[in-house]
Amino acid sequence: MFTHLLVSLSLAAGAATPRNVVLFIADGAGFLHYEAARLHEPDPTGRQVYDGWPVRLAMCTPPDGGTYDPELTWRDPAWCDRDPTDSAAAITAMTTGVKTVNGRLAVDPRGDPLVTLAQAMAAAGKSTGVVTTVPFVHATPAGFSVSCRDRGAYPQIARLMLGGELDVVMGAGHPWYDDEGRRCDAADFSRVGGAAIWDSLVAGTLGAAGEAPWSLITSRGQFQDLARGAAPRRVVGVPPVRETLQEQRGGDPLAAPFDVPRNEDVPTLSEMALAALNVLDEDPEGFCLLIEGGAVDWASHDGRPGRMIEEMTDFNRAVEAVTAGLDERGLLGETLVVVTADHECGHLAGPVPAHVFLTGDHTNSLVPLFARGPGSGSFAALADDTDPVRGPYLDNCELGEVLVGAAGSVVGL
Repeated sequence: MFTHLLVSLSLAAGAATPRNVVLFIADGAGFLHYEAARLHEPDPTGRQVYDGWPVRLAMCTPPDGGTYDPELTWRDPAWCDRDPTDSAAAITAMTTGVKTVNGRLAVDPRGDPLVTLAQAMAAAGKSTGVVTTVPFVHATPAGFSVSCRDRGAYPQIARLMLGGELDVVMGAGHPWYDDEGRRCDAADFSRVGGAAIWDSLVAGTLGAAGEAPWSLITSRGQFQDLARGAAPRRVVGVPPVRETLQEQRGGDPLAAPFDVPRNEDVPTLSEMALAALNVLDEDPEGFCLLIEGGAVDWASHDGRPGRMIEEMTDFNRAVEAVTAGLDERGLLGETLVVVTADHECGHLAGPVPAHVFLTGDHTNSLVPLFARGPGSGSFAALADDTDPVRGPYLDNCELGEVLVGAAGSVVGL
């Protein structure tokens, strides 16, 4: 909490306070996940996606009551697999600066709600949004936005997200389509808040009194069109797919990356992210956008290296697309961009490029953290622990302290 105060006051007092924040999370991606994607699609010039980024650190991810031991993790590989965080506890720490127990979204260990990053940014007058390759009610986009004691309470979470501070909500979960993009005989409304909420979205009438109603888009063409030109005030984007944009499509799940034909009827993460950026970028007070490559985690749980590399590649392409989009708009110099993961999944190991998954669960391994833009210098100062392999690292709640500080507030003190 003392660190939170120092970071908040430092950002508030200096010229380096970011006007905008873009947080990229590759769910489940450790250092070797990033490396596997780089080796699969090398740049002919030798350039890497994060070359030139001034901040290149590591981050530990333990939940409330947990620790990271930089010696044990390399001496005893089994130690990394014991009592890791889940995405709910991780996103809570990463965006509120407060540790909690697994399963809870922006709720402290006692069960009391915390101020989410979306709420803190909205209180500062900024627009906010979430984009993900998995259902938008999943832990990472949900914990950025709302408080809930049960990360699995999808209908409740959807209603909270669509009734809260967000201006953009984009992710899978279409009630009428399966993971192949085929129309279903019966709908599943659990990921969109129920049939009544969905019907209101379709009718264009969902929205609180005095607020602009949500505009619903579903087709790939609509996402592509939204990336340019005039944009509605608030947008919900739900592609015609149930759980993931691509990871759970058919075909051989163990095929080499991109060998199985893609579902061309759904947008890419880059297309969704650029559409979201076009909705948010005209707010004079700035914006805060979470972009999640959520299915990296799904592929790692299932031990699918080819699909994992696809998801990581799509994620890295989104980082490049959004960074270029910010630059084209003249916003890159006033935007704090952070790229990281909520935890590692799969205990990816082995000599490159022959990576193998040692487990189907999350681990306590360190994850990468890359950052650029105003406020990014705070991370190096907070990385005051050292891992013998990964070098300086900070704790995920310290990331949360910087991000809440970027809202220009000391919310929660």
